[in-house]
Amino acid sequence: MANLPDSLYEDYSTSKLTLPSASSFAPTTTVVPFPDMDTIIQWINDLHNEIPFVSNSALQNLVTHRNTYEILPLLLWKSPCTMTMMLQEIVKIYPHISAPVHSQEGKPPRAYNILLLFQCVAHYPETRGYFLKAEMPHYLFPLMDIDLTYKPLECLRLGALGVLAHMLKAVHTHYIVSSFTAYIFVTKRLNIILNISLVLQPIDGAAVRFLMDNGALRYCTKAIEIGSTESKTVSVFILNKILSTNEGLQYCCVLADRFFLIDGLLKKLLVYLSSMTNPSPSLFNLIAGCYAKLSQKPRAREGLWRYPPVMLLNGTFASLLAVRLKHFVELCMVLVDAVIVKTLSVFVCVFLRRRTQTLLTTVSS
Repeated sequence: MANLPDSLYEDYSTSKLTLPSASSFAPTTTVVPFPDMDTIIQWINDLHNEIPFVSNSALQNLVTHRNTYEILPLLLWKSPCTMTMMLQEIVKIYPHISAPVHSQEGKPPRAYNILLLFQCVAHYPETRGYFLKAEMPHYLFPLMDIDLTYKPLECLRLGALGVLAHMLKAVHTHYIVSSFTAYIFVTKRLNIILNISLVLQPIDGAAVRFLMDNGALRYCTKAIEIGSTESKTVSVFILNKILSTNEGLQYCCVLADRFFLIDGLLKKLLVYLSSMTNPSPSLFNLIAGCYAKLSQKPRAREGLWRYPPVMLLNGTFASLLAVRLKHFVELCMVLVDAVIVKTLSVFVCVFLRRRTQTLLTTVSS
């Protein structure tokens, strides 16, 4: 097992997810540590080589260095017939995703490597536009819709989800990004949500619109219901990014059925987390973030008041809250007088301070 690039998950947690690498499945190949540009171009040409060892070795090396050379996605896209060949590799795996066939002659690892290359193509700003214009994510939806949890097939699901996640994640940044969300539930009519965030890179609106127009949430639903913890996390990451845009938030809340579908999925995930010996902090943070974004819409907020996510409020995840929200609550105590007293009576302000102090005491204990 090896870690995929941390950058895929930098947007929502400092925790690192351990995901399967293609080398876990493939035979050992010689990886060149510091290739030059001529070697990179030769590897791209070798992808078309009919000798399996040469082709697989080139593919493994390209995957290993996919985050080292920012020009690699453009070279892959501009190389004649390379993207077509990569799509053909994905299509070849379709007959094998309906049953756990064990004699697949190395196809899952090769297809998984192809998906890793697609991830860097989908992430690079210049090739992302080409990727969307060609509607290439359509070829990945069948891999996300797999009904089985057989491990090699689950890796394909995870790889396909990763491509969509790379489409939505922030482009490379060297600045500190911080986001603080705190909740103070006072009465049914008064719900104060303090959301202080510094977002340095906007989410690609075209990518969000593509996912909405093509019903990508439906395929994420399958991963949330039966996928591994990693697949669930990446699926909720995609949902979180969609909700982070005004257009995506409107899309998720405009229909009551759609809102309650999302709410139901998030509650299922809370139940799933509660059954884990060591609940995933990354997944928990994403779920809480989705609820924070949903609560920004009046209609959705009313729905959350009527059918609240009880597990977020009844202490089920007190240990996670103690680690993640202690500084949020402390921040609330500082801001209560400065922000709320301007609009609320002194009586309500005192009530809020007492409730915040009680919450801080609970979290600290």
